[in-house]
Amino acid sequence: MMNARKTPVQDSDLRDSGLLARLLQTGVLVLDERANLRFASAGACEILGAASEAELRDAWSDIGSQLHVAEWPRQLPDRSAHHGRADVRTPAGVRTVRFEMHEASAAGHARLVVLVRDRGHLLPTDDALLLASEARANRHVLTGLVHNAKGPLNNFTLTLALLTAAIARTEASSLPSETLAHWTRYIDVLRNESARLAGCVDDIYALTSRHEPTLEAIDLCAMLRECERVLRHDATMREISLTLEVPETPVNGMGDPRLVRVALLSLMICLLDLTLAGGRIESRVTDSDATSGPTIAITTSRAALPPSLIASLYSLAGTAESEHSAAIAGRLIIEAQGGDVSLDNDDTGTAVFRIRIPAPA
Repeated sequence: MMNARKTPVQDSDLRDSGLLARLLQTGVLVLDERANLRFASAGACEILGAASEAELRDAWSDIGSQLHVAEWPRQLPDRSAHHGRADVRTPAGVRTVRFEMHEASAAGHARLVVLVRDRGHLLPTDDALLLASEARANRHVLTGLVHNAKGPLNNFTLTLALLTAAIARTEASSLPSETLAHWTRYIDVLRNESARLAGCVDDIYALTSRHEPTLEAIDLCAMLRECERVLRHDATMREISLTLEVPETPVNGMGDPRLVRVALLSLMICLLDLTLAGGRIESRVTDSDATSGPTIAITTSRAALPPSLIASLYSLAGTAESEHSAAIAGRLIIEAQGGDVSLDNDDTGTAVFRIRIPAPA
């Protein structure tokens, strides 16, 4: 197609900057100006039912006809592509093919770069798009759920207030003091539980709000307590013990609270996924010294972590499909805040994430 050693990507005439990424994850065909097949990737051959590029080239007259190549436009508006779909008969049966055609050139010759994929199957590389779509949809769903929950919660709180007032009026009557004590205790329980429920609803609503980047002091002790609270149910179901060792007084770091919380949760979830039942995950905070910011250590009782985690933690090519994407995402966030993440062993030989957060100025 092109001499990759001599032609830089930015000069390749593949004008869509996202095209190169798609070339790596879909089937690729290259046609000349007369729509003759000049190149076919292994993925394209598989989709179009050919065992090899040579076999596909022999069958191209029929395959091209089924793709309606003769009807494709020969000139496209700047930075655009031609999209289409076709049912292609192959030895393995009919394939429902989606294609996308781009104009390109190399050494002065016109080329058509065609991406093809089987419409009937999702690719692993679709996961990021699907997750992003799901996240956007969930924000709207959660907003509706919170709105629907607020009505009954408000009614519950109002009824509780009326009940409290009614009991207060009976205190001067002949009602037995033991009965009044029972009722008062029940009201206290209901009031506490309604406050907990309101807090949960507020937490859910916070997930739906748009994130506006900030830079402010963060109480890391309070944030770790919150992370432990939301992960405790998951850990209990996995039979993993969560422990927290933080001072009573705040230990402040500097960063974007929402992003730092996502990073800490991501790193803890990574260790949850790797810790066996009966194991333990411990989180500790050390206040800053004269040379560095505060440090968070998240330790797992698992003695050795997978080599793949160690190898991929600092990968520049990590994506949503990466095996340890949670840890990679956590590391990216912390580094973006001006901190750093390391993975090593503590004094007992167990694996630990060490997370340094910048100290407030």
